[in-house]
Amino acid sequence: MPEISIIVPVYNVKEYVSKCMDSILRQTFDDMEVICVDDGSDDGSESILDAYACKDARVHVIHRENAGYGAAMNAGIRMASGKYIGIVESDDCILPDMYEKLYRAAENNAADFVKADAYYWFEKCGYQRRIHMKQLDRFYDRLLGDNDRNMFFEFFMNIWTGIYKRDFLDKYEIRFHESPGASYQDNGFWMQTMMYAERAMWLNEAFYLYRNDNPAASVKNVDKIYAMTREYDYLEELLVQRQEYHLLPYCYYMRLIRDRGTVMRIADSYKRGYCEQIKRDFRRCKSAARGDRALLASLVKYVENADAACSDMISAKNRLREKLAGCEGIIIYGAGFRGDIVFRILYNEGFYDKLSCFAVTHCDGERHLAGKAVMDIDEAVKYYAGSIVVIAVVRGTNAYEQMRRKLEEIGCVNYIAGTDLEENFYVL
Repeated sequence: MPEISIIVPVYNVKEYVSKCMDSILRQTFDDMEVICVDDGSDDGSESILDAYACKDARVHVIHRENAGYGAAMNAGIRMASGKYIGIVESDDCILPDMYEKLYRAAENNAADFVKADAYYWFEKCGYQRRIHMKQLDRFYDRLLGDNDRNMFFEFFMNIWTGIYKRDFLDKYEIRFHESPGASYQDNGFWMQTMMYAERAMWLNEAFYLYRNDNPAASVKNVDKIYAMTREYDYLEELLVQRQEYHLLPYCYYMRLIRDRGTVMRIADSYKRGYCEQIKRDFRRCKSAARGDRALLASLVKYVENADAACSDMISAKNRLREKLAGCEGIIIYGAGFRGDIVFRILYNEGFYDKLSCFAVTHCDGERHLAGKAVMDIDEAVKYYAGSIVVIAVVRGTNAYEQMRRKLEEIGCVNYIAGTDLEENFYVL
């Protein structure tokens, strides 16, 4: 009986799955099994998995007809025999000591689950950035319980950076929604673990490489309009069936957060129609978000005048795209947290090849990010004349005003605010 069962759902990821499997099998923690659920792959991924099973007795493969991510994950959980369940997506990778440290923390604290941070990972350009919620520092590395539950939802949303006690999942019947496709079924599982855990912990370390450069990732599909809506419908129905009405406000609040993301993610032609869903959700769920004024303000414009809100967003996106496409290059002014957000937006909007460099006000030594140099802003503007500068801090702050004045002092007037990109493009 292994201590940890690691479930790897697989569907047509031939380019990535070997690197994923190698990273799992190199773990310093050996008392584990790896359950690969092949959900009807036809690109050769299935043969790669079989080869790993032949070489390593810890690897087990389930071949099944395509039934979707949720069904594949539930099949893996049914087969798992470990005390703990781990999850690794088949295009991602993990660092060697991930499960050893998670297991030790879970055992020492009798935790229902233990999680850690992850890295945004763009393998093709050699970029990774730790996803860390600094404002939650005092909640890391300590056992959290019911009094801290609201904080659970503030950590980076994912299901794969941790391990879950199998008895905990069984006690609360926590499983995946078996809807077709690979469409956000992780949300329902994540929500249940957040709502039911009595003892939880987040380690102040990062072990998981979350790939952002797979063009086939479901989160990049602009045609999946109501997949998230159906996931929260399922979750609410589940709670009503269980008569756990006190947990519904968590679902209402997160539904509104997902509405905001969905209207930005989906194709422009679908935005106006989706506003009707936002209106229904807003009327029903807004009381659960009354403490989040920013969220309510971002949604109320779609409720009060959907035509104008959608038109404004589409027009703003088109203007920004034209500016970015029409310049000779792009300089990201700011290499910190907001610079990371701007970079991820530009990459996923297809502008990586136009990225000239990152720039800071004072560069102390030779540095590189994402395969690009980090330069003094004075030097960057001179060397990459004709580039547009994206000021990668929050618009309207003192830092933004100082950077804007710096640009004008050196004669650069071709700049835009990174906040404009954040407000109009979906951030993965």
